[in-house]
Amino acid sequence: MKKFVALLLVLFVCLPVVAACSTLQGDNDKGATISMYLTDFPQTLDPAAVQLQADTAMIFSLIYQPLTTIGEKGKVKPGLAYEWYSYYDNRDEEYKMYFKLNETMWSDGIAVSADDVVYAWKRILSPDSESPYASLLFPIKNARQVKSGIMTSDDLGLVAEDDKLLSITFEEDYDTELFAEAVSCIALSPLREDIITRAIKNNTDNSREQDWDKNAAIMVCNGPFRVQGLEEGVKLSLERNQYYYRDDEEDKLDESVIPFRLVCYYENEKIDKKDTAEATEQQFQADKFDAGKSFYLGNFDKTTFAKYASSITTNKLLSTYTYYFNTKNDILKDAKVRQALSAALDRQAIVNAIGKNYIASTGFVPSGVFDTASGTDFRKAGGDIYSTTADTAKATSLLNEAGVKGGTLRLAYLVPVTKNVANGLTDKFGKISYELASQIAAESAKASWEALGFTIELVPVYAEEFQSTLSSGNFDIIGVDYAVNSTDAIAYLAPFATKYSGNKVSISLDAETYNPHYTGLSDEEYDTLLDEVIYLKDRTERATKLHEIETKLAELCPATAVFQYTTSYTYNEKILKKISSSYYGYNDFSDLRMADYIETNSRENEESLNEAKTRSTGDESEG
Repeated sequence: MKKFVALLLVLFVCLPVVAACSTLQGDNDKGATISMYLTDFPQTLDPAAVQLQADTAMIFSLIYQPLTTIGEKGKVKPGLAYEWYSYYDNRDEEYKMYFKLNETMWSDGIAVSADDVVYAWKRILSPDSESPYASLLFPIKNARQVKSGIMTSDDLGLVAEDDKLLSITFEEDYDTELFAEAVSCIALSPLREDIITRAIKNNTDNSREQDWDKNAAIMVCNGPFRVQGLEEGVKLSLERNQYYYRDDEEDKLDESVIPFRLVCYYENEKIDKKDTAEATEQQFQADKFDAGKSFYLGNFDKTTFAKYASSITTNKLLSTYTYYFNTKNDILKDAKVRQALSAALDRQAIVNAIGKNYIASTGFVPSGVFDTASGTDFRKAGGDIYSTTADTAKATSLLNEAGVKGGTLRLAYLVPVTKNVANGLTDKFGKISYELASQIAAESAKASWEALGFTIELVPVYAEEFQSTLSSGNFDIIGVDYAVNSTDAIAYLAPFATKYSGNKVSISLDAETYNPHYTGLSDEEYDTLLDEVIYLKDRTERATKLHEIETKLAELCPATAVFQYTTSYTYNEKILKKISSSYYGYNDFSDLRMADYIETNSRENEESLNEAKTRSTGDESEG
């Protein structure tokens, strides 16, 4: 039995600022398990419904695969589709695009088909869906009309020509490479209609355990891993998907690739551990390339963290912590009031208080979204929209212009545990003992806004209540993790337009039924700006207009970005190889290998071969 060396793997994740400790253990001579402690346990495994924060996006990238993927500097690469091309239909005078799919299978051995993509996209565009990703599909002919209920899904310019050929008809001439970028979003991955409809039909008592996205026995996946077990809010087990397509010989699942299991724990005791920074540092020094002992980088300040920069890799995540303003609120209905609250935020002080390598936001679109026109980062090309420090004078002036002299506002923030868990923690520690990044930000914002004359009530919202609080508009201000995970800046800006939000939109601006966005914003000028840019093929002109749209969004201020998340990790390269970082910043384990196993295995194979040759030679000489 081969013995495996222990591994230390540390992963920083989005919500509470803590690290994840992981240990590699040999189950047998053909397997190993990596355990990771995550702080953002997915509320659903439905890719169309989930908010793609760091650890959630990492998990989804392992179990699902969209048509394309994104490489360095936003370059589009093949995913489920190995080829795509544009076509102008002279007969019908229509602009079309085709995707050719790889010969790959779901985790139950059934072939992935173009019909699976069609079903998943039509599901997102259903009027009943509140998926935040619908706008990515709006260039498709009749997509917005289908979303609004004016047309049916049969009218959509989306057809499975055969099992492996997907046909798309655009509303008008469109940048097909841009669309190829857009469909790299994990949320647009294919889904199995038979699995979902059967689960819905059988779930007569609305049991969450019978939901297709909560039951590992029901779920099928088309990514490099499959869901092997799921205890909601507790543990998620993934194992290698033996049917996952790999086109490169060296990437195939052969004897050199251990059938890893990834076990992701939502481990509250790990979150709540109250180690000092000094104790944490001592543990880190002793254990950074060993395992079996827990340590928590969540207590590190930036100075301590910097000591170990050579062994820690930090990446930007394309997600921000953002405050949504309820624009229907009597106090917040004036954009100048919202601008004032944004200007009063000391973003850098918030980041300093959290104590991590997070980045104070200087614009709504996060740093790292690549501007293909300028050849640089969209954020760098557009310049600063926000100040990283508080501008109290500007905030006071804006409030005076609005004629507002204070009032009471409720500031809600997510507590990423269930109420039951929180009650248990309260019994144990006397209070919820861990400090959340969202909580620290809320306390800082409260101080800044009360200095302007407001009364701020902090409202912790538990995990099971958060989505309903958000979608019902039952908040004045609420902190959210805003993550679209797109290469295109428009994906971050479009959800605040009435026609592009994807939330039961109405094409008619005079309709009373649409729910444009959780903020309730409705601005015809903003919608028009997006209309003007959506079909632009000139990338330079398009980029210029997108920067103008971001400036307009800051003026309307339905939301304001506070800070951008980062993720950091370290691992023993003598044990593992082919851990990489995606374009979006999260860790990619899809090609994970055990270097030690491979070297040992190769050495043992060579020794066995030499031994066989020796025996063979000896036999011949004896003969």
